[in-house]
Amino acid sequence: MNVIYMIRHGETDANKNFIVQGRMDNPLNQNGIEQAEKTGLYLKNHNEHFDLIVASPLKRAYDTAKIICKTLSEKKLVLTHSGFTERNFGDFDGKKIDAEYSHKVLNDEIPHMEKNEELETRIFTALNELCTRYPDKKILIVAHSHVIKAVLVNLVSEFNYTSYLSNCSINIIKHNNGKYSVDNYNINPLE
Repeated sequence: MNVIYMIRHGETDANKNFIVQGRMDNPLNQNGIEQAEKTGLYLKNHNEHFDLIVASPLKRAYDTAKIICKTLSEKKLVLTHSGFTERNFGDFDGKKIDAEYSHKVLNDEIPHMEKNEELETRIFTALNELCTRYPDKKILIVAHSHVIKAVLVNLVSEFNYTSYLSNCSINIIKHNNGKYSVDNYNINPLE
């Protein structure tokens, strides 16, 4: 069995200003750096250790993973996997998150946006690849809101693509005999 901790990256200025950033490669802001440090401390205080640490190649996720890794005193390389890159939001990249955005995301109506089914296939393909390559390992993946939501919408009945995931939220997924389940989700380590 694999235990997978999927953690959303720390805050960026786009997050702070409710801007869709998708594939835009924005850095963490100072608050995001502090959130990543607090998340690392939360995991350390809960005696969490990981066999493998993987991040999206976008710097907000990769830097969050590096900070968590350093705080945990893990002597591991942070591997990147393009399968965990944030969703392509098409024509909404760089625009304000509002009611129109929420409606269009739920109904797959944003021009040039990666469709829900495509996103979910990409994320589960990447997860399956990791679980096959590293069986029975505990894996930390630092990624993005819609990457994690692509998993949760398939496993948690009340969850959808407009459900809120806080920055640095921890989501615990298990993979056993080819099946995924959610142990816990949207744990806020910053409280």
